Amino acid sequence: MRRLLATTFGLLLLGGCTTMEPAPFCDMGRVSSQRALVPGPTMVPDESSPLKEMPLNSANITDANIINKLYIRAITARRTGTGTVEVVAQVVNCTDFPLNAEARTQFFDAAKAPSEPVSAWKRFQLPARTVNNYQEFSMGAQTVDAYLIEMRETR
Repeated sequence: MRRLLATTFGLLLLGGCTTMEPAPFCDMGRVSSQRALVPGPTMVPDESSPLKEMPLNSANITDANIINKLYIRAITARRTGTGTVEVVAQVVNCTDFPLNAEARTQFFDAAKAPSEPVSAWKRFQLPARTVNNYQEFSMGAQTVDAYLIEMRETR
């Protein structure tokens, strides 16, 4: 009888527990609304462009396969002691399975022209529901004024 009461009481306690989502929880609806881009510049004045610009000083997921799987939480850029630029993107895997991704960076001068060749693709792994960082350094010192990070999935 005691065992039955203890079991019943235990089940009643468990019934009051709430389930929690694993961290981090990504609201992809809100993430998608933040990805709206404005039309880019055109070569002909006063004519709207059919293309969307990828803004500088940002990271862009250019692969439709992972656009709803990854979230770029933060990006930082700073000058190193030697004058080169270091960019770091904090990337969150919003899925319940591991992902393999890669990223590269293009650095630009003050006129928004490429200041050096685009970096090589760097691979990184993201176990389920984890955060990882992508990091890149410019080769040039004073010629870098802006950057653009691209990310895609790898197999």
